[in-house]
Amino acid sequence: MWNIEERSVSGAKVYVGDDMANEVLVRLELIIEEGAICILYDSHLGALAERLREGLKPNYRMFFKSVPSARSGEIQDDIDVPEYVRHVFAVGAGSAARAAKRLAARLNVDWSIYLTAPSTDTIMSDFPPKAVFIDKNVQINCPFDCIASGYGILLSAKLAAFERFFADKVLSDLLPAERAEKPTAEVSYELAPHELAFELLKSRGGDSASLIARILYLRALEKGRRPRLMGEYRFLASAMLVNFYCSLLGAPSIDIMPPACKHTALDRLAQLKFDVAGTAKKVDFFDINSYFRISYILSEYRMDLLEKLGGIDMRAAQRFWRRLYPDAGYWLKSEVSVKDMLEALTLAGALSDGLTGYAFASGALAINAPPKGSV
Repeated sequence: MWNIEERSVSGAKVYVGDDMANEVLVRLELIIEEGAICILYDSHLGALAERLREGLKPNYRMFFKSVPSARSGEIQDDIDVPEYVRHVFAVGAGSAARAAKRLAARLNVDWSIYLTAPSTDTIMSDFPPKAVFIDKNVQINCPFDCIASGYGILLSAKLAAFERFFADKVLSDLLPAERAEKPTAEVSYELAPHELAFELLKSRGGDSASLIARILYLRALEKGRRPRLMGEYRFLASAMLVNFYCSLLGAPSIDIMPPACKHTALDRLAQLKFDVAGTAKKVDFFDINSYFRISYILSEYRMDLLEKLGGIDMRAAQRFWRRLYPDAGYWLKSEVSVKDMLEALTLAGALSDGLTGYAFASGALAINAPPKGSV
């Protein structure tokens, strides 16, 4: 028996060990006693998936399918497996997890994942797995940009906490109660990759930085570039938003000019093939009564909000994060432009129900609005 540590996150069993490939069969038998299993694996992880397949083959009927890498921009919705598959087993990270969730939901069965990189916080969202296997030996050998992606997400947590604080103080009666602020733990700069992966299982997205990250990802695809990982974009977005919020709240007046055209922004999002399903605003900042009411409350809490922002040390976070790369973040000079960042900020404002959305409605982002038909 290998040295396996069993943990739990949101009801899912999390197994952490040194060589989980030899332990998967034992643990899966606790979830599914018999039947067919479909293994979905990230396209670059064929050798690892085959090893896991060989271990499971004596006990289960197997279906073996690869899924496109998240960086390809492709989404595979038509995975063809028999309806009698009783469990979906993902091998990989974000793209494998998303494919497994879709297939498991379609078949109305459970799923689990052999998590190979600490690069995403989407594993536990929407449809959590029954089990997560975190192999220390696999995690420690993952690409450095996966580490940067994971840290990018964790280092963005304080900005997400600030946005919850804003929602609680300024929009408290306009948003669901679960948006209220929750304590945010300090991020250790010395997490081993497998511990980073475990921390990400407890993390949640859904903030303005996540919206901007999705837009930057689609913008890269539009330019014909290979996108970066979502967590990398999210950290860049968080660093920008902290500075933007400080400038916005530090100004004597937020109402500086007529607002950007919301329809133009939505047309541009459609051009980028941004799926707006599930991102509709819960707060209509363009409603006159709501807008002036929010403006009044915001002026009352302005100093509290600035004090909260002052507690986010993004300079130290940026130094640490850039040094996770062999080139110390030099890639930023060629892959993400200021124009990309400002356009993504504006477009996110058209969808956000937080301070970014209010800034869009106030006109503070109008100067960044893309002209019609821009690419």
